[in-house]
Amino acid sequence: MTTHSFTPELARAVAALLFITTGYAAYYLTAFSGRARRLFKKRIASGKNEVSLFLFQKLTGFFFLGLLPGAIFFQLFALTPERYSFAGIHPPVPVYVIVLLALLIVFTAAFSAKKHDIYSRIPHMRIRYWGIKEIAISAGGWAIYLLAYEFIFRGLLLFSTAEAWGVWPAVLINLFFYAVFHIPNGRKETLASIPFGLVLCVVSLLSGSFLPAFLLHLVLSVSTEMFAIHFNPEMEFRFRGALRG
Repeated sequence: MTTHSFTPELARAVAALLFITTGYAAYYLTAFSGRARRLFKKRIASGKNEVSLFLFQKLTGFFFLGLLPGAIFFQLFALTPERYSFAGIHPPVPVYVIVLLALLIVFTAAFSAKKHDIYSRIPHMRIRYWGIKEIAISAGGWAIYLLAYEFIFRGLLLFSTAEAWGVWPAVLINLFFYAVFHIPNGRKETLASIPFGLVLCVVSLLSGSFLPAFLLHLVLSVSTEMFAIHFNPEMEFRFRGALRG
């Protein structure tokens, strides 16, 4: 009778699965709770409460999806962060490939943001006037959040499961969780997350790093928000005296 030992690779994969499920649950239940929304609405003036709630949600995501699981994971397995993978792109993905993908993402965002079901819920900060300050807050909030998000998805989860079970099982596991976590955003976005997630997985595996995936995801989120503001008749860019409503 053949027995299979609980290898370090398997232990890391199981830990990554545990971290992504518990971390995302903790993030979602904290950041999007009715109590959090009521608290910000009660204590902060209208308009500014949207900004404060947005930053709270993104920083909560950074903590539960990046800082906390990363600290536990690397302490638990005595690994350096470079292992999962902050540095060392090998073999490199050509820069022009990343640029072309980014341009394609911007083009797609410009097209999709025209639809009411997109600009009715994006951007996340539901304020009327958008100036440089509001744009910087939005882009910065997304950057902080997506750094943690891609770290746990295309870093810990993807590379750990690839080591334990192989590349394609790792990709399928990644796409499954990525799609499931998009279910609250509706069927269309859930289905769209699958091809986009596949691209991010491939880019990450080819580069040996989650950082290209982070950059592409950031381009998607920021460009979608900017185009959604442009097409939303109830919002406008105003670069003087912004944040009035």
